[in-house]
Amino acid sequence: MKSIRSSMLFKLFILAVGLMGATAIPAQAQSATGKFTLTHEARWGNVLLPPGVYSFALQSPSLPAAIMVGRAGSVQVAIVLPASVSAEKLGAGSTLVLNRTEAGESFVSALYLGDLGLSLHYSAPRSQVPTESAKLGPIADSQPAK
Repeated sequence: MKSIRSSMLFKLFILAVGLMGATAIPAQAQSATGKFTLTHEARWGNVLLPPGVYSFALQSPSLPAAIMVGRAGSVQVAIVLPASVSAEKLGAGSTLVLNRTEAGESFVSALYLGDLGLSLHYSAPRSQVPTESAKLGPIADSQPAK
């Protein structure tokens, strides 16, 4: 069990390093890094983040504008892709926006990178609310129009 976990962590690390190498950045390209603290569990894309201190890095603002996020003191890195990217100058600094689903689950809906004039928008997680169905009664005979 421990060797499987170590193997998975190693593969994740190699993937992260490979992605960083595959996205070679020209000298004029801009990148962004930052830190944030979550006081409660939140979902960012397909990644569930427990409370804690995190760092993020955007290597290139060009599509797919992948964000690498990792917990402080951990070797694990998650790669999160935005649903959309837009150019917006909302002010200096960065802002991580959290929202809640109808079920009350917290999720990252946007990351505003003011210094780059870039907004990364993320989709809300799919609802896990059970669906309901109702049995239909017999359908009444229909009469053709006259």
